[in-house]
Amino acid sequence: MKTAVLVLSQAGLGLARRLRAARPEETAIYGPSCVVGACGGLTTEDAAIFPTTETGVFGWVGPLRRVFPTVWNTHDEIVAVMALGIVVRLAGPLALDKRTDPAVVAVDDAGQFAVSVLGGHGAGANALAERVADVLRALPVITTASEAQRLPAVDRIGRTWGWAVERTENFTRVAAAVVRRECVAVWQDAGHTDWWHPFGPWPQHFVRLSAPGDVSVVRPSAVLVISDRAVPPGLPDDRTIVYRPPTLVAGVGCRRGATREAIDAWTESVFAAHGLSPLCIAAVATVHLKLDEPGLLAFARGRGLPLVSFPAESLAETPGIERPSERVRAKVGIAAVAEPAALRGAGATRLLVPKQIGPGVTLAVARRTADEARHQA
Repeated sequence: MKTAVLVLSQAGLGLARRLRAARPEETAIYGPSCVVGACGGLTTEDAAIFPTTETGVFGWVGPLRRVFPTVWNTHDEIVAVMALGIVVRLAGPLALDKRTDPAVVAVDDAGQFAVSVLGGHGAGANALAERVADVLRALPVITTASEAQRLPAVDRIGRTWGWAVERTENFTRVAAAVVRRECVAVWQDAGHTDWWHPFGPWPQHFVRLSAPGDVSVVRPSAVLVISDRAVPPGLPDDRTIVYRPPTLVAGVGCRRGATREAIDAWTESVFAAHGLSPLCIAAVATVHLKLDEPGLLAFARGRGLPLVSFPAESLAETPGIERPSERVRAKVGIAAVAEPAALRGAGATRLLVPKQIGPGVTLAVARRTADEARHQA
């Protein structure tokens, strides 16, 4: 995260330096040229930002309203050490979409309060306010309803563990049900089961379902699904949010020259046939010999997934292989690639999906051991 700390005074500069000391690689300080010690010979004809002799500190000339858009567009987080009214006037005209706007926090010159101004949930301003308050020994001021009531913020659930989210168009309706304390049903069969801990105690109006079909009995105002499998039928489309934890490892073997398109298509086909979500793939695993395959590299890169590989000898000794092949042994020296790679990559002892043979591609799937054990308990 790139964080900008904006100051207008020497008192603010002192607070900003404390914040930068806590995260020096991620934090930059911006202030009027004379405040940050670089005012000699500068004019105000054109608004500009420039580096000073102090590492990580930048001065500006011209009115703040002219340079603020540059800071806005180049940082993920903005901490403004100034009056809240100034921050509102500066940020208001630039705020377009809570999914892309930076998090904005205002801090008074005395360092007493850290106020979450914009992007409380989506951009992480609430968490930023708490972090700033911790460094400055200030009081975080958070006004979003879910945090104020210590209830889960539906657009932050699982973010710590990299969960993907489906049906985000239902965020508003589901969030409203949460803060109104209406019945919210939760169906989970994958991922961390303590996802609600950061928000507070388990809400009394949240009901855990033992089976997806129980939703017809509970009749909730909203449904949270946390799963690496296909969404069960019968859940209300307009008030369900689906969270996709990265629990699965795809073991891949392929012929020389296999294309990214072929690997993509076969992955989608296998996952659909076995009722699994490709959004839950945590990594792609293979044998060292395949690390120079352009199609495999492009497949992993295109999905934003790490590509892990193992020596052939390691895969040959992996227990749990279900479908060995003498044909594969003749080509790469071991009886299987996809299955043992999936098992090794997941740290698992059994396969979720055994080897599936496609056009120039083989694919097997294993669930990460920790996640599997968690849901067998």
